[in-house]
Amino acid sequence: MGGITTKMKRIIDIDKLQEAQHRQKSNYWQRIKNDPVKLGQYKEWRKQYVNKKKEKEARALSRPPIAAVPFEKARENIISQITDLMCIVDWQDHELRNVWTALENLRSLLPAAWKGAA
Repeated sequence: MGGITTKMKRIIDIDKLQEAQHRQKSNYWQRIKNDPVKLGQYKEWRKQYVNKKKEKEARALSRPPIAAVPFEKARENIISQITDLMCIVDWQDHELRNVWTALENLRSLLPAAWKGAA
């Protein structure tokens, strides 16, 4: 009952490793703080990092909620894609009248500039 068990030894080893890591980190920071050149470089890097972070946050807050594509252009793209897909399909004879009517209706939705080009 009086000796160190394997579990206790493992806990002690983990504590030693954590202390060593902490000392290593604090030693690195002490070296930076004591070296004026490295400290200056760190301060400059930190200043740039903070400024970039602020700019990124400002851009995220000031973004327009709607995409930059104009509504007319998006509508033209959608209509042309639907038209292209309808022309690819191999329609049956009895369906052609309905397809033709649908294509004419889609064409009437396009602006006047597109009607002349089609």
